[in-house]
Amino acid sequence: MNFVDMIFYYGRSNPEKQAIILADRVVSYGMLMSGIRSVETAILEAGLNRSQTIAVRVESQTRHLIVVSALYRLGIVSVSVTGKEDLSQSGLKVDAVISDQNQVMPHLGKLIILKDDWFGRPFKPDAPRPAGFADDDLARIIMSSGTTAAPKAIGMSARVVEDRIITGRRTLALAPWDRMMCLPVLNSSLGFGSALQALAYGHALVFADTAMDALHMIALYNVDLLVANPQHLRAMVEEHRKTPIPTPSLRLIKFGGNAMAPDLVPQVRARLCKDVMCVYSSTESGPVAFDHIDRLLDVPGSTGHLAPWIDVEIIGPDDTPVAAGIEGRLRVRSQWQGYDLAVGKQAAHDWMYPGDIGKISDDRMLSLIGRFADAIVIDGQYVAPEQLEQVLIGHPGVVDVAVISMPTPNGQTEMWATVISNQMLDETAMQNLLLAKNPRWKLAQIKKVDRIKRNEMGKIVRARVRELLLG
Repeated sequence: MNFVDMIFYYGRSNPEKQAIILADRVVSYGMLMSGIRSVETAILEAGLNRSQTIAVRVESQTRHLIVVSALYRLGIVSVSVTGKEDLSQSGLKVDAVISDQNQVMPHLGKLIILKDDWFGRPFKPDAPRPAGFADDDLARIIMSSGTTAAPKAIGMSARVVEDRIITGRRTLALAPWDRMMCLPVLNSSLGFGSALQALAYGHALVFADTAMDALHMIALYNVDLLVANPQHLRAMVEEHRKTPIPTPSLRLIKFGGNAMAPDLVPQVRARLCKDVMCVYSSTESGPVAFDHIDRLLDVPGSTGHLAPWIDVEIIGPDDTPVAAGIEGRLRVRSQWQGYDLAVGKQAAHDWMYPGDIGKISDDRMLSLIGRFADAIVIDGQYVAPEQLEQVLIGHPGVVDVAVISMPTPNGQTEMWATVISNQMLDETAMQNLLLAKNPRWKLAQIKKVDRIKRNEMGKIVRARVRELLLG
């Protein structure tokens, strides 16, 4: 059994039940099942087969999910892309791209245009179809976020895909829900996994294009679960401040992809929903730690208690585990982990290194300090820019901020802050705010900018920020 089989079950047993809700239409489970069947026929007529890997670049969320589901049911490996990623060093190799845009992408192979008539093919119950995936077959590829380098292509077997739907569902047990609004894009692990957690269990999946649309649709359709990253939530709070649309139906907000700044937490709870849950995960391993926000407020950088289905260690410079409460590099191990396609298949007992610096308490609470690759060496010690950003984002007039390392003429390293602001900044006050927290947190310069580059999960792409300053 797989997630598409479950969609088909609801399509037969309750065909009128809402499956996908958009601003201008509703798709039932019966319609979703018919669409998958029709696209299966079109895919086979296009000559695609089990030996291939197909990229899916389809803007419509409904059509995107239908195409991926049809490929999955046919046993054809898929990967969701936007066409904007630099995939040259990712390890991804595809045979063709199914796209709703007539734009050639040479690095993605043959272009197959998704047309409207793909969704109107008659179902032929006796037509031969491939048997689908075996448990250990490569079934799905997810692109990592690539904040510090080129994105990586992470491969997942059918067993991993299905088990992650189950484990991801377990993180949503803090509140009963039936309608999930999913704001992360479908080419992300958080977006795609959340969508499957809704559809595989017969819930309604709601999509919104803007923060204001999200507020309106939560109110209109009585959405009770919101999945988002902190950037989505900040945008919704700002829109709510201008137009206070009530969202009483929300029972739970699940956020991931990045840490939530302390100043944002009370605003989200006051304006959107008081029950907020943090889930820390990686593309390679899935959910690592999760908890209600109430249990995280008093512990800086905390992400939640470690999930019982995953092994996690903090290691020192010599790659040996350190004691509880000591900072070091994070490594994880799970039986449901993906693997870097550029490196080759990784065994379930192998350790993976998500790239974070953190610590684990005696009661298995995981706190993150920052990204290992982003850490700035000042006076021989590591400084995590995320910690400075958490302080500065609460300063009056700061809309967004990124702290980066910059080289000096004598070969040393100093810290700069790039700031998006809606008013005149008191740089002295900002400096004093940081120094009061840590005497090593001294900024060499504070630069006002119009834009800070973030990826689709809301994470700062520091290399691009640095390039803009240097260029």
